[in-house]
Amino acid sequence: MLRVRNEFQQVFQRLGLTSCESVVRHFAGMDPPSAEVVVHLAELIRSDGVSLVVFYKQYNYAPPAWRFVGRPSKAWYEFRNYEVFARLGIPSAGSIACGEQRDGLGRLRRAFILTRAIPDALPLPEFFARHCVNRAEGDSRRRRESLLRQLAGLTRRIHDASFFHHDLVWRNILVTCSPPAEPSLWWIDCPRGGFDRWSPLRRRRRLKDLASLDKMASEHCTPGERLRFTKLYLGKTRLDAEAKKLVRDTLDYRRTRWPDDWR
Repeated sequence: MLRVRNEFQQVFQRLGLTSCESVVRHFAGMDPPSAEVVVHLAELIRSDGVSLVVFYKQYNYAPPAWRFVGRPSKAWYEFRNYEVFARLGIPSAGSIACGEQRDGLGRLRRAFILTRAIPDALPLPEFFARHCVNRAEGDSRRRRESLLRQLAGLTRRIHDASFFHHDLVWRNILVTCSPPAEPSLWWIDCPRGGFDRWSPLRRRRRLKDLASLDKMASEHCTPGERLRFTKLYLGKTRLDAEAKKLVRDTLDYRRTRWPDDWR
């Protein structure tokens, strides 16, 4: 199974990338790495001659995985979720193609996804440590406020659409910044997210997303900034009863899910 976004169909045809095998050979070589997950930068030459920097991520399964019989791979879900991000207006790397290789019994042997690279982007923890560490400095303080505001708004947007990320950690968020413009957030790596419009697990999935964000925020942000994030997420100007309850529930989830954080 090979899926290619429409805008890249001609590029793939011109390069002879018409099957999963040909894509793997092109981006991983004749002897593909056997590591469980392989990620590296590559180049994709468009029809106009412009070189596009891309990320190639490959999942290997040895022996072939029975658990994916009859259901899509992580690569396929991630490809789909990038399309969801685009529909919801969530800035993201953007998917280009994905593919799956299976054996005769339908067991998954290999899966891959190709995404655009985001130039000059830094993971959110690194950006905070390098460019926002001094809260007393005006530019640094404004960058921190902008990032928290964007993150709260984007998180609320997916939850309002009944989509839950399930791995919304800081390392899966990138930042680009070209002063004097504000920094911009980009979401990457979402192979486990999905919609949940009715199940009794909706509340828990929401709390997991928020607790995952707060896990790293507790290392980089002040308690006041974390409370500010909650108010921004809820669209409130004050810490009312609803906001206080959400803070308590988020911390309770963290304490239960990651008890080592509290030792």
